[in-house]
Amino acid sequence: MEQLRLLWELQEIEREMAQKEKKLPNLASVVEYKQLKRDYLNALKEHKDAEEKFAKEQKKLKYNEMELQNISNALGELNAELYSGKISNAKELESLEKKVRSKEKEKSDLEEKMLILMEKLERDEDKITKLKNKEEGKKELLQKSNALARRDIENAKRELNLLKAKRDELINTIDPHLVKKYKELRARLQGRCISLVKKNFCGVCNVSLPSSFRARMLTPGELVFCENCGCLLVPGD
Repeated sequence: MEQLRLLWELQEIEREMAQKEKKLPNLASVVEYKQLKRDYLNALKEHKDAEEKFAKEQKKLKYNEMELQNISNALGELNAELYSGKISNAKELESLEKKVRSKEKEKSDLEEKMLILMEKLERDEDKITKLKNKEEGKKELLQKSNALARRDIENAKRELNLLKAKRDELINTIDPHLVKKYKELRARLQGRCISLVKKNFCGVCNVSLPSSFRARMLTPGELVFCENCGCLLVPGD
């Protein structure tokens, strides 16, 4: 009977171990760390995307500056030709003046476009600074959360290792045939397979047991099983 009681204790230890293993990735500090990691990665991506967009706009501004220089050079050449006095034909002068006005408008439009772009770059630069600060803040929170989660995981693993040691020690005190029977029952029933009987009720399915079962359970060497759930019955009171 004592061996069967030890077998029940083995089951309960293994159940506690299974529960702790299941809870390990769902510890509050671990869940918080995972959420903070997602927040940090989002902030990192937002910052990176903003910087990439800023770099593209800077290239665009650089290209516009080069284009403005080309237009200015072309306009200078047209004006030089227009006021050189070499052209006397009225139609040619009119055509040249038209080209000058067109280039001046092109230059004005481009300058206005560049001004808008520069103002946008200034705003984006401020935005990038804020995003960088946000990212660094998220990173700092993540590092603190990581340390806390690691500590909690180590503590949980330490508790789990203590239970494993207790289980291994207990197994060595139980008849190997009973341990084998327990493993077979556990595999077949897929869960609790040792029932601690109290007040003639099965501790697993809570079914009332016949009074004859108590005498059988107290008989040395006899294994008694619940007719309802199939668990091995162990006297608990």
